[in-house]
Amino acid sequence: MLTVLYIMLAASLGLAAARWLRVPGVPLLLVGGIGLKSTGLLPDEGLLRDALMLGLAFLVFFAGTELNPSRVGRQKRAACIVGLAQFLLIGVIGAGVVLLLGYELGTALYMGLALSASSTLVVVSLLRSRQQFFEPFGRLVLGVLLLQDILVVVALGGLSGVEGGLLGVGEGLGKTLVLIVMAVACQKWITPWLIVKLDLDEESLLLMVMAILFAFIGASVWLGLPLVVGAFLAGVSLSGFPSNGMVRGQLNSLADFFQAVFFVSLGASLVWLTPYEFALAALLTVMVIVLTPPLVIAVSRRIGLSSRVGTESGLLVAQCSEFSLIVVLLATAQGHIDERMFHIMAVVTVVTMVLTPFYATDRLTWQLMRLRLSRSPDRPTFGLSERPHDHILLLGCGSNGRHVLPRLKESGRRVLVVDDDPGIVDQLKREGVEAIRGDGADYMVLRDAGARQARVIISTMRRISDNERLLRFTWEANVPVLLRTFDAEAAEQLAILGALPVIESEIAADATLRWIDERLGAAKEPSTTT
Repeated sequence: MLTVLYIMLAASLGLAAARWLRVPGVPLLLVGGIGLKSTGLLPDEGLLRDALMLGLAFLVFFAGTELNPSRVGRQKRAACIVGLAQFLLIGVIGAGVVLLLGYELGTALYMGLALSASSTLVVVSLLRSRQQFFEPFGRLVLGVLLLQDILVVVALGGLSGVEGGLLGVGEGLGKTLVLIVMAVACQKWITPWLIVKLDLDEESLLLMVMAILFAFIGASVWLGLPLVVGAFLAGVSLSGFPSNGMVRGQLNSLADFFQAVFFVSLGASLVWLTPYEFALAALLTVMVIVLTPPLVIAVSRRIGLSSRVGTESGLLVAQCSEFSLIVVLLATAQGHIDERMFHIMAVVTVVTMVLTPFYATDRLTWQLMRLRLSRSPDRPTFGLSERPHDHILLLGCGSNGRHVLPRLKESGRRVLVVDDDPGIVDQLKREGVEAIRGDGADYMVLRDAGARQARVIISTMRRISDNERLLRFTWEANVPVLLRTFDAEAAEQLAILGALPVIESEIAADATLRWIDERLGAAKEPSTTT
């Protein structure tokens, strides 16, 4: 029990120090675990490994609570194609690299599986902090994560019966599918009904959540499956509305604590790598970071998504997952691979997780977009006979854009819509609206859409950074730009750059339409050059 006490003490101190210093906690927690091991206070290696698996079980449970299939929206098909392509290609390439370096086929296959999935915890944390959950690429990424996690869970279920040959693998897959069906049923009907019907207070709600978690873990162990399979599916069962929103506040502090326990346990489990093992870890790290973005970009462009969506998605999923460690841990426990491979995979996972926020940025996204890594760039000729002039330019045609579009068409001026969703563009063209596919923050798209020659620009783009790029592009042309914002601080920031911001919480759609009418003035009079 002293081992558990020391781990929890180190986790608490590391988490407190990280918050006090306002630095990422993972490096401090890993150093704390390494320091704890160096003191010789952790003699029980088995208990240490159990603590690591316990931390992983809670991490995948928290990850599962964020993966509500309904959040993927219209990106389901794209998420399935992109997620499956990344999963298979990165897995095959990783397994091939390990095999070429002289390792056995079984080891190569386990390592390929470990490399194939991306971290739900890292990606969801970044999407939430950047308020990008409901952007097209955010929905795509959430769908990719859900698909890949399910694939790994199914694989773990099959591998749990590998000792029984093909029959044992089939039995393990069948049991896993039963648990998946149970989780989906709970997510859709049972847990939302329980939470609403019982009207629990905070303490009772937390107890119910823990009861669901342990029920799924118990079912998983009873079926002979790894406990992390049940833990993840318990999270999925709580991911629906209103369950997710109500339990998130109860779980945030627990998530932070068990994440700290996990990384301390991981640091205490690590050993020094040999130069050859370190080189292999570095090679696999570079492979994941360098190959994932262009692969995702190529697949995304192939199915009609914009380069912006593909590039942002590719950078965001270019890391290994918490499931990566589970795969190699279970393979090591079953004696299928050498324990040294766990340490190699741990280094790859931690390094890629820690580096993700530094390369998954807007700046690198635009740099890669300028390279035009795909063969079919976003800057087509648009089929326009000439560059538009003295027109109304609408950037983004989601629900807000759809609302104002009829009034814009009534003005009698030429209306041009730019949207990066090919489905929306096709629908607008069928309705007789002039529309082109492109990114409203891309300077080349703005130039070809005649942004500097427009009478009025109306932007429904959500990101402040995108609207700032638009305003910088049109600054010298002095084109009136109406755009939506979500808070007064953002509105003030954009107004300094010359925008006419509309705060959604303070103004109704009718007021927006009145502004447009006033700005256009006598819309049907002969146009003048702005």
